[in-house]
Amino acid sequence: MRPSHKSLDQFLTYKMHRLMKQHDRRISQSYADGAQLSLAESRVLAAVGTAGALSNSELARRANLDKSQASRGADGLVTRGLVRRAPDDHDGRAVKVTLTPEGERVWRVVIDAARAHYEQLFDALSDDEMRVYERLLDKLLLRSDELDEQG
Repeated sequence: MRPSHKSLDQFLTYKMHRLMKQHDRRISQSYADGAQLSLAESRVLAAVGTAGALSNSELARRANLDKSQASRGADGLVTRGLVRRAPDDHDGRAVKVTLTPEGERVWRVVIDAARAHYEQLFDALSDDEMRVYERLLDKLLLRSDELDEQG
């Protein structure tokens, strides 16, 4: 039997959201200090650096941003010369966002900062706890995707 939740702060989803907001606040400060990037810009840079050339919709999905946030983040990175937009070879109406050489250098700074924050946070868990957490989170993400597809 699942427990009855009497207040919002007892819901696991609330706790996950709180954890992510705290993490976002800490890592956002790190990105601002280390690379002078906003959180949206750093997520866009991380997504493109990890996945390669991305369309605007792919970028939003991979960066976990809405389309307008991803577009504004990419705009800021284009202005700073960290990414470029080029026509999609397969769809003349679409564009792909890619890293510039300077963007690749800054991407490494962003990824190193993200890795350090990740390790610092998850240092609280044992290896066994981490494997269980990852497995359960993957299971919940899969279910959430299924619910999204159901509408």
